[in-house]
Amino acid sequence: MKKLRDVKNIDCSGTPHKILLVRSGYFNLVNGYKTPFTNGKDNEGNHIYLKNTNIQQLYDLKYFDDELRSMLLRYITKVEEEVRALTAYKFDQCNSDGSTPWYDTTAYDPDTKLQNRMSTISKAYQEISRSHLDYVQFYMNNHTHIPTWIMLKAVNFSTFIDVLDNSKKSVKHAICELYGMEDKNGYPNTKLLIGSLNWMRMIRNSCAHNERIYCLFRHEDKKRKGRSRILENYIVRLRPAYRRKMDQQIFDLLVYLKYYLPADEYREFISNIKAELFALKSKILPQAFDNVRAQMGIVSLDDLDQLVSLPKNEIRYNKFDTL
Repeated sequence: MKKLRDVKNIDCSGTPHKILLVRSGYFNLVNGYKTPFTNGKDNEGNHIYLKNTNIQQLYDLKYFDDELRSMLLRYITKVEEEVRALTAYKFDQCNSDGSTPWYDTTAYDPDTKLQNRMSTISKAYQEISRSHLDYVQFYMNNHTHIPTWIMLKAVNFSTFIDVLDNSKKSVKHAICELYGMEDKNGYPNTKLLIGSLNWMRMIRNSCAHNERIYCLFRHEDKKRKGRSRILENYIVRLRPAYRRKMDQQIFDLLVYLKYYLPADEYREFISNIKAELFALKSKILPQAFDNVRAQMGIVSLDDLDQLVSLPKNEIRYNKFDTL
């Protein structure tokens, strides 16, 4: 506490502040959430903190991050479960109702490399063989093969994405059509489908490991598919600033979820995000809040309202078997 006061000029005194440090840990709280409260470095390389920064405000940011992590994890896992189930159904439907099993390379897109298909099948086999899930063990002990829906439910998120990415175009196109994922020419946007799922996977993994979430980002990588901001139909209708910066941030996830969630659920989701943001805004320094907002990739909080108001086609689950 003395070091925070004398070296970092962070107000930290009294029993309430001591309790925050003891319960959170110095590293988790100060090193983890100091960045928005800093304004450059001095001649010795030490961070210069914003005037009137106190330990309570760092904790308020940590609390916001904890709530954000919990919220995003809840919605990501919900979407993940749904897309896995839809993929399993369409995968079998597009392979003569399951006559061609998932472990046959001909069940996948013939335009993909055979090596990629074989590698994906091999990864799925390895993960299933190591699984101790009761339903996997039941099928292994009582049946001659593992059905597609069991495989896609049991494998890692990254392996599931590989299966989907290598699946026949009719599988990917059906899911794109269900969620209204179209490119600028009106064709199924498979880049958006795979790219959005990969960004969800990265965020979900960070959530599961209790890492900081609000500032999570991925630098643009022009050489690798799905490794940068996807200029899909919602982003391009927002202010130009979103089209100039190509790093993926938390805001990109908020955009992607507009495709995957029904309109009423999405409206509730963004409303909850806004409530947490406004609560944080009332508790920390204005400049610190602006730094947090920017690190999330949000240019203005008003953009969240505009994002919600953008027209969205109804997700017609009842028509999925005909897509």
